[in-house]
Amino acid sequence: MARTHVDIELRWGDQDAYGHVNNVAFARFLEEARVRTFWLGSGRERTGMERHFRGDDPSGPKMLVASQQIEFVSVLEYGERPITVELWVAKLGGSSLEVHYEIIDGGAAERSVVARAVSHIVIVDGTTMRPTRLSAEGRASVEWWMDEPVRLRRA
Repeated sequence: MARTHVDIELRWGDQDAYGHVNNVAFARFLEEARVRTFWLGSGRERTGMERHFRGDDPSGPKMLVASQQIEFVSVLEYGERPITVELWVAKLGGSSLEVHYEIIDGGAAERSVVARAVSHIVIVDGTTMRPTRLSAEGRASVEWWMDEPVRLRRA
């Protein structure tokens, strides 16, 4: 499987009154993994995707989340071990990406998926905010990081 891995430290404020990581924090984990993968290139692997979908130029391309689904598989307890967000692209359109994720509990003895998610991303022109076609270089950078779609129970 061609997935990139982003390790994220849990913050005290991520938990709820029960000591579980709050559902709202999961959307932030997905955002952080996308930024590190597609913009900063600071995940475990150098993907080559960085800066093809968002750059420093205000009029350059921007990634907008059109929709997002998160399926919570099990409770994530707050702890000192970072979680790992596995991220890959399952579908590539003319101006869009379908980004899939599994969030792994870093404190578990064995690989334990606590959530699965899908984000539908549209690439837009930074000035007009209208969808813009993916560049040939951007499309090529994604090919290695494509994998089968995550299976959500309620798709």
